[in-house]
Amino acid sequence: MQQFTGVKQAVQSGKMELARLYQNPNTRFALIGLVCAFVIVGVTFFALRTLGKESSVEDFMQRWKTAVESKQPETYQALWDETARAENWHQYERALKLLKKEKVEANIEGIRPRADLRDERRTLVERVPVTIHQDGEILVTLFRNVTVEKKGLMKRWKLVGDEILDEMEYPEATEEPIVQEPAIAPDSASMTGNTRLTNPSSAGGGSTTSGNLPSPFGDSKVQVTPPDATSPIAGSAPLDAKLKVSQVLGIWQEAWQSKDLEAYLRQYAEDAEIIRVSVQGGKEYPTKLNKAQLRQKMIELNQRYNTIRVKISNLQINGDNAVADVDFLQEFIGTPASGDRPAYSDFGAKTLIFMVDPADGHWKIYSESWKLYKDVPKYPKL
Repeated sequence: MQQFTGVKQAVQSGKMELARLYQNPNTRFALIGLVCAFVIVGVTFFALRTLGKESSVEDFMQRWKTAVESKQPETYQALWDETARAENWHQYERALKLLKKEKVEANIEGIRPRADLRDERRTLVERVPVTIHQDGEILVTLFRNVTVEKKGLMKRWKLVGDEILDEMEYPEATEEPIVQEPAIAPDSASMTGNTRLTNPSSAGGGSTTSGNLPSPFGDSKVQVTPPDATSPIAGSAPLDAKLKVSQVLGIWQEAWQSKDLEAYLRQYAEDAEIIRVSVQGGKEYPTKLNKAQLRQKMIELNQRYNTIRVKISNLQINGDNAVADVDFLQEFIGTPASGDRPAYSDFGAKTLIFMVDPADGHWKIYSESWKLYKDVPKYPKL
């Protein structure tokens, strides 16, 4: 009872003190001003938060598309958060250079924003195609990963990352896609010294004579190293290793052509390092992939082309019974579902390093690299 009486007295005392303060004009105006300030700040903050939520990532990406196509650096710069722009200045500067191109087209149709697993405040829009034109024609298509985050009191979307990927629209791309079939097929029976694998059972087939191999494009000649006289496949590896490795290579080739993703990936070791190369302006841009990234790339490749052909020639297998360096010329041809003509083709030298997997004793690919064959002429344009 005494405690309740004490509380009641304290409340009454507080009321009397507030009444006394309120009677003072200066104090009264100060209290009223303080209350009004709190109300204004609260309403403003709520309004800004509400307005900020009205802007979607899709709306921001439309502004981003307009900016990258505008040729106006200040329009693009306005999209960036200043702190993020300073941290990612190399991305910013590289994007500015693209604004100077003759024509830039960004395709944001069907984009799928997702949360950044490393930072829940951020949203990612990955692999946005951006096509660069030169002299009225398509030069190359690049991909960009856009990262956005809500910034400031208004919680508006701001650009915090705009990464231009060092890979082009096509795998292992030459400078531009082709538009017609080669004049001479690389698997022609008239070729000398050519080894082509179409399935595991045909691995090891080929001529043992030396000579000049016609290019897949029909114009240039490629000097062929004579295969070992005692083996149908050239190279210094033991015959048993050659046969086993060529069989795995045949499975790899057939799985690629038939779009059997799981069979294709089974030929790679779990810790394989894969180098895929794109070429722009005669300069090669390698991209290192692990097995998981290779899976994603092959899914995209299989979706892009209705028909895939992979032709192998000039097979060389060197090594021993545990490690083998496999070199060959590879032609890739991709045909879309919309027509019979190839949409893309490239021709290059591929190197695969095979090793015996200690876990199961099978030969598997531990390393892959590719280099554009520069002496092959381009197809004429229609």
